[in-house]
Amino acid sequence: QRQDKPDAIAWILKNHPEFSDAQIAKLVGTTKSTIKSVKEKSHWNAQNIRPRDPVLLGLCSQTDLQTMIARAAGKAGARPQVEADENEAHA
Repeated sequence: QRQDKPDAIAWILKNHPEFSDAQIAKLVGTTKSTIKSVKEKSHWNAQNIRPRDPVLLGLCSQTDLQTMIARAAGKAGARPQVEADENEAHA
């Protein structure tokens, strides 16, 4: 699984740019220096990194990912889409 972590980091950076480095590190179980090297494409294996879902790689659960998405959206000042839809229905 260790070799899959840069792929998972790349996927998160591509699909959820609102995540902080600390959130990514906690979710995937990696270091901030690895995240930085993947971001800057200076990772030693950068040419072979391809974004892959961390849930499918077995690095985190879908529940953990959804929780982190909700937290990141909250910190960014945005509401998750589900809540926005529910609020509009009650308006």
